[in-house]
Amino acid sequence: MKRLFFTCLWIVCAVTVMAQTDFRHLSYNEAIAAAKAEKKMVFIDFYTSWCGPCKMMMKNVFPQKSVGDYLNARFVCIKIDAEKGEGVELAKRYRVTAYPTFIGIDTGEKEVMRKVGAASSDDFIAEIERQINPDKSPERLKERYESGERTADLIAAYAALKISESRAGRKPDETKKQEAFRMVDDYFNGLKHADRLAAENLFVYTSYIESTTDPKARFMITHREKFAPEIRDDIRNLIAKLYEIQVINYLTCRVPYNGQEYRQMKQDFQELGLNTDGVYSPVFELIESHAAGDGNAYMDVLEKEYPRLSDNQKKVFLTSLSSVFGTQDEAVKKRASRFIRSLLADMDANTLMWTAMELGKLEGTMGH
Repeated sequence: MKRLFFTCLWIVCAVTVMAQTDFRHLSYNEAIAAAKAEKKMVFIDFYTSWCGPCKMMMKNVFPQKSVGDYLNARFVCIKIDAEKGEGVELAKRYRVTAYPTFIGIDTGEKEVMRKVGAASSDDFIAEIERQINPDKSPERLKERYESGERTADLIAAYAALKISESRAGRKPDETKKQEAFRMVDDYFNGLKHADRLAAENLFVYTSYIESTTDPKARFMITHREKFAPEIRDDIRNLIAKLYEIQVINYLTCRVPYNGQEYRQMKQDFQELGLNTDGVYSPVFELIESHAAGDGNAYMDVLEKEYPRLSDNQKKVFLTSLSSVFGTQDEAVKKRASRFIRSLLADMDANTLMWTAMELGKLEGTMGH
């Protein structure tokens, strides 16, 4: 499996740690006053009650220790609902038109940074740094790299810039992305064994591993108990989430089945103790049945094992029906449709919406 992106990882279920971002219950003016007293800037999270990415950031990114440590040291952080109270006027003043919008201001109320939209923890910190730290500007990062500097601080920042540039256009720029990954791979390959385990190099594993077969991933898995104590839990959780995404990709047929890689993955699950509670057992049954190629036999397994899937496994499966059944014959598709329709009454609104879209594709009614 060659294309497993950690941009998925932080969305599916990011690692949360204590020492999270301290969003204070202050008004705008109170935040300015606090920032003056503490010699900090003000960080404003403009959100709305209906904004999904806003909730995602609050659940998955702001609770992370790295983000909390970074923001709390530099900013007085507040949240402002752009549709209520003083938020309405402030959103107009700061020209907020999309959510979430994150703005940093100095104590003179001058804007010093702006970030629109959700991001992973590493990308989020890097974007803010590029705007408020002159030594992290794009020009300065390029200069430092070309001069031969190869510190963790520089590589983390410069690779993150390349990733950001790769996503700036309407279509992802694969060349920019590959530049970032090559940069990190070269850096990793030049590290001494002990340095690969250091806390400053956690970014290598959180943002630049694409699959469990990546050499960086194999090193991380092999030496998981030897990392610096302060990041050891992060590493364990990253490994668990990496394998979760890999098995979900097989379940939903987002990647082609590769018998050798699948068997290695399943062996890793056993050795790492990732399935001691049996939560992945029905998923393995479904993956192996689908790979065997008998559509009706697969439906037999699905009807038996579906109730045993976790809520998250059910959701990702239901939103991937067109991938799972796309190559099956019409009789199997009709059987699958009947089974899925029998489940609709128990779905939440969001899952129901996506499942309906997938059913439309499966039944050939999408767009009719």
